[in-house]
Amino acid sequence: MVNELFISYLWKNQLFNHQNLWTSAGDSVSIIHPGIENSNAGADFQQAKIRINELEWVGTVELHLNSSDWIQHAHQKDPAYENVILHVVWNDDLKIRYQNGTSIPSLCLSAHVSPETIRTYEIKKSVGSTSLLCGSMFESVALEIKEKMISKCLFERQVKKVNQIKQLLVSAQGDWEETFYQSLARSFGFSVNAEPMFRLAQSMPLKLVLRYRDRNNGIEAALFGLAGLLDDDLKDEYQWELRREFIHLKKKHDWPNTYLNQSDWKFLRMRPPNFPTVRIAQFAELIRSNCSLISLLLEMQELKTIATLFETPLNEYWQTHYHFGKKGKGNHSIIGPSAFESICINTLIPMLICYSHHKNEYQYEEKALRWMREIKAENNFITRIFTDLGLKMGHSGDTQGCIEWYQQYCQAKKCAQCDVGKKLMIHASSIPKGGIKPV
Repeated sequence: MVNELFISYLWKNQLFNHQNLWTSAGDSVSIIHPGIENSNAGADFQQAKIRINELEWVGTVELHLNSSDWIQHAHQKDPAYENVILHVVWNDDLKIRYQNGTSIPSLCLSAHVSPETIRTYEIKKSVGSTSLLCGSMFESVALEIKEKMISKCLFERQVKKVNQIKQLLVSAQGDWEETFYQSLARSFGFSVNAEPMFRLAQSMPLKLVLRYRDRNNGIEAALFGLAGLLDDDLKDEYQWELRREFIHLKKKHDWPNTYLNQSDWKFLRMRPPNFPTVRIAQFAELIRSNCSLISLLLEMQELKTIATLFETPLNEYWQTHYHFGKKGKGNHSIIGPSAFESICINTLIPMLICYSHHKNEYQYEEKALRWMREIKAENNFITRIFTDLGLKMGHSGDTQGCIEWYQQYCQAKKCAQCDVGKKLMIHASSIPKGGIKPV
């Protein structure tokens, strides 16, 4: 039975005929990248790249069974859906428009999916499947082969993160402090708000931030204002203070009203300590308290010492609030251990490795790898897939390798490029009729 889960499965895996794709208005469609699946508020796939006629668009993709579900779900009233660049549907039963009245490009998939694809999906649903194709045989493969695969995948994952930092360094014209600042901002958004946090840091360069270190509420006012989080009706006196300061800064620097909008930020299904308002306040205080983070990162040898930089408490307001006008319970004014470890894995460690390679000073890479071994193994749905199959993980390097393994090999069904998959294939081809051999 066709439903939105099936349409999401098709879009995520691109399981349809890409020849002669046209919107309902008759424009040609080419899918450059389907985007990243979104489990939070907002459109279903983020950061998609779609070419419509000769113009390339970057934005979000929303999926529905029927076009009219857009109205049923009240997306026409939600500004978060104004950056949808393609509406993917099974039945195109209604023309959908942006709030300004122009039509949203719509792609009807039903004419491009083979009956075999539908049957395969139904079989998978009815019989179920192990999380890994090799799940039933995984434990039979020697441990050293699995460890070799983890090491290979960890290296590939680190290369991607280091290359991302290299690109930032080029954009920042070789300024390591600015590169670290922007990369750190992205980490403070974590997976859900990483992109708007990164754009926020780009909108206010570090050198400008540091000019307002000694101005009361200056950094917070600039960041919250540029984030579009001071535009709503004022909730309390503190929000009014920040807004008043932002109005002054905006005139001084000739800024537009905002660089971002409130709809760019995800709050839904998040714990209050993870709200972007709290993370922006934490980020602002970290930058205000430490004017040369890259130097501190290079100098400090112990992970627990660098952790103290992230334990600077926020001001009294953010010790009791998680949003403007909304008080919270518990202390969320400092970054928790798990959040700090995530920032280490995604920014501090790759930054050290990148700097080490760039300067040919490999003591920094050695320190980074030592820190990775000191961070405990992560616990998430991907790592649990492997632990349930008997694979023990001792530290974050093991879990980072397994995350890459699952995402780039298991999900992509690249078994022939996986050390475990290759071993199982060789084993299967060597079994004589009626015989069973250990791997």
